[in-house]
Amino acid sequence: MRRLTLATIAVLLLSGLAAADFKAGLAAYQRGDYTTALHEWQPLAEKGDANGQYNLGLLYNHGYGVPQDYAKAAEWYKKAAEQGNSNAEYNLGVMYSTGQGVTKDPAEAMRWYLKAAEKGIPGAQNNLAALYDEGPGGFRDYAQAEKWYRKAAEQGIATAQFNLAVMYDIGQGVAINYSEALNWYHKAADQGHAGALANIGILYYNGQGLKRDLTEALQYFILAQQAGDPRAPELAHSTEMKLKRKDIARAQQTAQAWRAAHPLKPASALVQIASARQNAPAPAEPPATPDADGRSRSSQDQGPGIWSTVERVVSIGDVHGDYDQLFTVLKSSGLIDDQGNWTGGKTHLVQTGDVLDRGPDSRKAMDLLMRLEKQAAEAGGYLHALIGNHEAMNVYGDLRYTSPGEFAAFRDENSEQRREKEFQREHPKDRVQWEAQHPLGYFEHRDQMGPEGHYGKWIASHDSVIKINDTLYLHAGLSAKYVSMKIKDINQRVRSEVTDPSKLNGGIVTDTEGPLWYRGLSKGDSELTPLVDKIRKNFGVDRIVVGHTYADAAITPRFDGKVILIDIGLSRVYDNIGKVGCLVIESGKPPYVLHRGTRLELPKDEGQDLLRYLKEAAALDPPPSPLLKRIANLEAKAVATAK
Repeated sequence: MRRLTLATIAVLLLSGLAAADFKAGLAAYQRGDYTTALHEWQPLAEKGDANGQYNLGLLYNHGYGVPQDYAKAAEWYKKAAEQGNSNAEYNLGVMYSTGQGVTKDPAEAMRWYLKAAEKGIPGAQNNLAALYDEGPGGFRDYAQAEKWYRKAAEQGIATAQFNLAVMYDIGQGVAINYSEALNWYHKAADQGHAGALANIGILYYNGQGLKRDLTEALQYFILAQQAGDPRAPELAHSTEMKLKRKDIARAQQTAQAWRAAHPLKPASALVQIASARQNAPAPAEPPATPDADGRSRSSQDQGPGIWSTVERVVSIGDVHGDYDQLFTVLKSSGLIDDQGNWTGGKTHLVQTGDVLDRGPDSRKAMDLLMRLEKQAAEAGGYLHALIGNHEAMNVYGDLRYTSPGEFAAFRDENSEQRREKEFQREHPKDRVQWEAQHPLGYFEHRDQMGPEGHYGKWIASHDSVIKINDTLYLHAGLSAKYVSMKIKDINQRVRSEVTDPSKLNGGIVTDTEGPLWYRGLSKGDSELTPLVDKIRKNFGVDRIVVGHTYADAAITPRFDGKVILIDIGLSRVYDNIGKVGCLVIESGKPPYVLHRGTRLELPKDEGQDLLRYLKEAAALDPPPSPLLKRIANLEAKAVATAK
């Protein structure tokens, strides 16, 4: 769920000098006369009074009585913080976290947060926990995250209460403990935390930590919807479908009574930092919403899986365990900085699946996407990590393409002992063969990648098909068998089957004609034009963007641009050649390609203009370009046709 952590706090401290001019400044501030407050406090600040320095920082930070100037705010905060002013320490930590007025620096943010947290500042404790939780700069430490969330939670910070509950809910750094999770969810819910209300409903829905009760679940989904949780409308609708009218009425009545006892509080006037948590559990059955992790969907206004009025969309194809190539293409498109932090603003990033398998760094690539998903949401953007066939396979346990390096990434100090325990339990006849099939890290991989694991839950919380503006995005393609289904129904079926292997046989996930496997749009000939047109008509789109099938080293349009193939073979596992490219669609403009960071117009035909495009792309590649063979074949074909 989304984590909202407090930022600058508008608390004015009386100077230890108790000077009349300080009190005059305070009185002026309280009546909204910020110019007078500045005039009274600045001399004190310049003489070294820490509280005066802190208050001056506040004025510059908020633009009260002066033009807003984050650099000056940071300067005055630092002077006060160096004298031990705890609120200044906290606010300085915020500025280093966000890069406002100073260079963004997680290490400096942590240093100042820690000073303030140790003095009992709850917002600093919460933000410090978030740094340990999310791990920017290599700080991830779930034990420390739990410690500081708990301290902030005990001081009544709702977001800390919620985040602590999530840790116990999913077993992140602590053993799963639904009683403890419910305790903290309820504390946050009592303060109106929308995500906590929704997650209590989910626990009732699944029967986790308490008896399954769909009426109770509906009550909390109704409350979560009133509080603004983006998942709640779909969760409530899916639950109502399973209940009788009298049960729905009872849920509505109990929700009304609860709300009367817990009136919605007005939104805080304090500035906040948004830090998205996406690991909140989704209902086990049905997977009621593609947004079960609570990420913001402010631009989604036509139903689950559908977004409109998005200004810029960047789409990237198959990654297959090559973290470095993923990083490179994200940076080349302006979506991240050198530290791997989101710089894409309100851009929607679509990764069309198959982040996993073949290469060794699948876990590292997932960690990057999970972090960016949070950061994008904070900036008003969105990261869509679509479910590909390899994501699905890893969750339900088909590991044919999982490389040794991927298992090794999950190995820890207990792996040998864990494997020996499993060996003794199974007692296979051939130990050598069994160990080859179960390398160190195998069982930890299954714990984390399975339906109940950290990564498995993350994968299963996403969509397999989405529509953004006038474009349909999915991993492989849609055959005639599924062309009449709705986006919502496809996504629900995929998630349901991925998390429940008993549903795989005869299902959509393993069907070669299904959206995770079908190659007709990528390899079929003109006979499939009617199918392409039917997809466009049924889903109300101009084009279909797919990965899954190798597009021969360059993003390539088919069917007169109605289908665009974006799997350019990013991973070096195939030929040790690093290819870099993504598709960009900006509102009201034709799609274009960023090939190694340079903009190229998509070809208008599959003849001379395609040749033009490929030659431009090849000129950007380090020699020899992987496109040379394709160019030679096209030139030979052109010569043969001319004869």
